[in-house]
Amino acid sequence: MLKTRFYGEFVGWYGVIAILAAYAGNMFGWMDVHHWAYLTLNITGSIGIAIDAWQQKNWQPVILNIIWILIAVIGLGNVLF
Repeated sequence: MLKTRFYGEFVGWYGVIAILAAYAGNMFGWMDVHHWAYLTLNITGSIGIAIDAWQQKNWQPVILNIIWILIAVIGLGNVLF
């Protein structure tokens, strides 16, 4: 149980860092919102936060991040295809 909790915390913190990196990259002009890297950071970051929230049975962030993932996946599809 403790090992599983550690991994949940780890991916949760990765998620926070990834989403903040994407946001900062956009705000400071380093990354465009239509670039695959921006969208990938949003997707993987949201997955990390959703996993951590799921383990804690904290449903609001789970739902928020599932929607965030869907929006970013659609955006990535538009960029790539």
